[in-house]
Amino acid sequence: MPARAATPLDLRRVSALLVETTRDPAGIMASALPAPLAAGAVASWMRLLPGLIGVQGRLRVFLEEYRGQLRSTALVYDGRRPEWVVLILAALAEAGGADSAFRLLSGISGAAARAGMQRIFAAVPDEALARETFFQAGFYSYTRETWFIATRTPAAHPSREMTAREATGRDAHDLFRFYTMTTPHAVQRAEQLSFSDFDVSRRGGAYDPPHLIGGNPLAMRRESALIEGEESKLRAFALGFSGMDRHPHVCKVRTSDGDVDLARDILRATARRLPAGRPVTSPVRSYEEHVARALLAEGFRESATSMLFTKELAVPVEERAFAPAVVR
Repeated sequence: MPARAATPLDLRRVSALLVETTRDPAGIMASALPAPLAAGAVASWMRLLPGLIGVQGRLRVFLEEYRGQLRSTALVYDGRRPEWVVLILAALAEAGGADSAFRLLSGISGAAARAGMQRIFAAVPDEALARETFFQAGFYSYTRETWFIATRTPAAHPSREMTAREATGRDAHDLFRFYTMTTPHAVQRAEQLSFSDFDVSRRGGAYDPPHLIGGNPLAMRRESALIEGEESKLRAFALGFSGMDRHPHVCKVRTSDGDVDLARDILRATARRLPAGRPVTSPVRSYEEHVARALLAEGFRESATSMLFTKELAVPVEERAFAPAVVR
């Protein structure tokens, strides 16, 4: 049977499959959080319900079944940009589960295209079966991301005199320049962020997963956005999100010059603004190796690695160019 949007009658089966796969990650084909923390990417049944009854919201629920047996399901985030993000895709950890996930991805792609979306994103465990399933469904990988975790919120003070301040909407241009300087072109092409996406006074944009930070946007609340450096030449940028429900806190640090000490200091300044008593996680991409060193020095440990995939649903069309006319 083709993949379809779930209904309220599917709530019990969808919830059961999600609970089963978060306990045994073998069936997780994609997750906004790494498999050991995947429960934080799963919405409670109260949050699932609006998506099941068709109420306009940010969460959509899809499933694929065969002869009445639910074989795969996905929670999809519909943000404020023309893109969807797969929060979690769970399939039966048995023969036919991967084939079901492939059909489900095809169904989600069709639904997204009909809704006017231009891209779909997903964080996929760095395992052969999951990667191959997404490749076959027309996705491509644009970077690798490793998650680090600390069991409690770091409380140390920055070691140097920090001049970091909260970013405002007026910093959007400088933040966009900082992003382009510290991000490989292949990643920029995949994410398709623009100047307006870096306005911190607006919701969504670059501050929605999976761009500057990963995780489940429906279970995170932004607490801080710190910048260090002069307006025309930023040196570091850090985001702090507090987790709700089962979601851990999330910190994201970027520096422009590979300064490990600066990364540690701005990490400390950001973590101190988060509520105590909850694990803190930080996603680090393959081109941010110095941030990984800073996290390890602060007592974080490596949790899991994912590959970030995207599928383009719209093909950019070049504008018409006019040839110069020779006037005689």
